[in-house]
Amino acid sequence: MKRKNLVKIHIVVTLIGSLTLLTFFTSTIASEILLEYSFIKDVKKYILWFLPLIIISMPSIAISGIKLAGDLKSPIISKKLNRMKIIAFNGIILITLAIFLYLKSTKEEFDTQFWLAQIIELILGSINLTLISLNIKLGLVLSGRFKKRVTTKELST
Repeated sequence: MKRKNLVKIHIVVTLIGSLTLLTFFTSTIASEILLEYSFIKDVKKYILWFLPLIIISMPSIAISGIKLAGDLKSPIISKKLNRMKIIAFNGIILITLAIFLYLKSTKEEFDTQFWLAQIIELILGSINLTLISLNIKLGLVLSGRFKKRVTTKELST
C-alpha cells in the first residue's frame, strides 16, 4: 500500500476512534450530571451498540501507525508506541466496564457497584483521551504540520 493511502487511513481511523471515545465520555458525563436513569440507561445502550467502532478503529490506528513508523527508532515514535500500549490495556478494561454498566443499567441496578464501575470508566476514559490527544499531537509533529516546542532541557543535551 502506498504511504499516502496509509496516512489517509491512519487519519480516518484516528478520527473515528477518538471522536467515538469523546462521544462516549461526554454522553456519560451529561447523563451523570442530569442523573436521569432512563437517559443513563440509553447512553449505556448506545455505547454498547457503537463498541464495534472502537474495537475496529483502535487496533487499526495501532497497526497503521506501526506500519507508518516502519524501522524508524525516534523518541517520538517510542513515546507514541508506549502510550498505545497503555491505551490498549485501558481499552480492554473499558470494553469490559461498558458491557458491565450496560447490563447493570438494563436491570436498573444503579447501586454502589454501578457507580464505582462508572467512576473507574470515567477515569480510564479520561486517561485514554489524554494519551490519544498527546499521540495526535506527536503525529502532527512527525508530519511537520505542528512544530514541537524545544525545552531548555532538550537544548542542554
